[in-house]
Amino acid sequence: MKTLESQLERELEELLRPKNYYSCCSPHDPTAVRATRIRREDHQIWQSEAPEELEDVDLVLARLRASTGHGERFIQSALYAHMRLHELPRLKALQERMFHLDLSRLKAIDAVLCKLDADNLEQMAVVDKEITDFLTPTRPNQALPTAHAIREKLNGIITTLDDSVSADDTPEEKPSHFAVHIDGDRGFIEVMTDAVTAHEVNERVRRHATTNDISLAEAFNQLVRGEATTNITLNIYRAKDVPGAPSWISGIGWTNAQKLTRAATVVRDMDELYGKVSGAYATPADIRAVVIGWDGVCSYPGCSRPGIHTQMDHRVDWAEGGPTTAANLVPLCQRHHNIKTDGRVHYIIDPHTREKYWLFEDGRWIVEEPAGPLAPKQRNWVQTVGQRTENRRERIREESRARREQEKANAPPSPDD
Repeated sequence: MKTLESQLERELEELLRPKNYYSCCSPHDPTAVRATRIRREDHQIWQSEAPEELEDVDLVLARLRASTGHGERFIQSALYAHMRLHELPRLKALQERMFHLDLSRLKAIDAVLCKLDADNLEQMAVVDKEITDFLTPTRPNQALPTAHAIREKLNGIITTLDDSVSADDTPEEKPSHFAVHIDGDRGFIEVMTDAVTAHEVNERVRRHATTNDISLAEAFNQLVRGEATTNITLNIYRAKDVPGAPSWISGIGWTNAQKLTRAATVVRDMDELYGKVSGAYATPADIRAVVIGWDGVCSYPGCSRPGIHTQMDHRVDWAEGGPTTAANLVPLCQRHHNIKTDGRVHYIIDPHTREKYWLFEDGRWIVEEPAGPLAPKQRNWVQTVGQRTENRRERIREESRARREQEKANAPPSPDD
C-alpha cells in the first residue's frame, strides 16, 4: 500500500511540474529548488510586512531593522518594490506561482515605474500585461532576464505610453549637472546629462583609447583639451512600418531618439543583411550591426554586457569552414568569449529563433533568448505600438463624440424652438 501511495505521489508531482521554467526555478536542479525556497521566503517576508496606509512608517522601519539586520534604505526599497506588485496583479500572480523574481529585479521594476503615473489604470494595465508576458518562460531551462534587461523592457513600454517621460526634448530641457572635485593631487569630474549624450561621450572616449592604446582617462583628457578628435557610428534600430515606434540603441535600450533617427546618414534593411556572407574572418560593420540587433547583449546566460562592447564569435569556427554571416555569429564579451574558446562551454543556435542552447561541462544546459530589437518577441511587441496608438486615438474620438452629444442634449432650447 505504501509503495502504491509513493508511486501515485511521484506521478502527481511530475504532472504538477511546469513544462516551461527558468533555470533558476528548475525542479530538476537541487540548488535551484533551494534557491526558489529562499526567494519564496523572502517574498513572503516583505509582502507580510508592507505597512498599512495609516501605519507609522518610522516604527515599521525600526522594527524591521531589528528583525532583519538590514539598513533603512534597503528596507524602504524592499517595501516599495513589494508594494508596487499590488499595482501589477498579473505579475504578482505569476511571481507567487513561480517565485522567480528576486529582490534586485523587483526593485528594478519599481524604480522604472516611478516615472509612470500609477493612477492611470489603463497604462498600468498595459505595463502589467507586457512585463508579465516578458517574464513568463516559454522554454524549459530558460535563462531569467537580468535586472538590466527588465529595466530596458519597461523603459520601452513606458516610451510608447507616455511621451512626456521619454520624449527626445531639447538639451536645455534635459536634466544636467557638472561639478569638479579636487582632493589633493587628484581631481574628479562629475557630469549628468541625457542618456544619448552620455552614451556618445563614452563611445568616443573608448574609441580614442582603443585606437591609440591609451587609458580611458588619457583619452578623455585629450578629447576635452581639443588635442584629438574621433568619430563614432551610432546604430539606431527602429521599425520603419510602425508609426511612432520607439528606437533602440545598444548601450541605452529603448528610447524616443527622434532627432538622431531623423539625422541618420545611412538607412539599412536589417532583414536583407541577415543572409549576407563576408569572405573575411573579421566581421564587417553591417553584419555586426545585424547580430547586435538580434541578440542585443552578450549571449552568455545572464550577461548584460551591451552588444557594442562584445566580440563576434563564429559558432562554427572559421578554420573549419564556418562563414562570416549573421546566422553563424554570436556576440560574446571578452570574458565569456574566452570561456567558449577554452572549450569549457558550448552552444548551438536555433536557426529560426536564434535561441542559444548552452551546454556546460557538468551536464547542465540553459536556453538564452535573443534580446535585441530584431528578435521575434521584440518585433511582435513593437507591432502593438501602432495598434495601441490607433486604439487610444479611436477611444478618445469616441469619448469626445459622446461628450458632444451630451452637451447637445443638455443645451437649453433656442428661442425659435
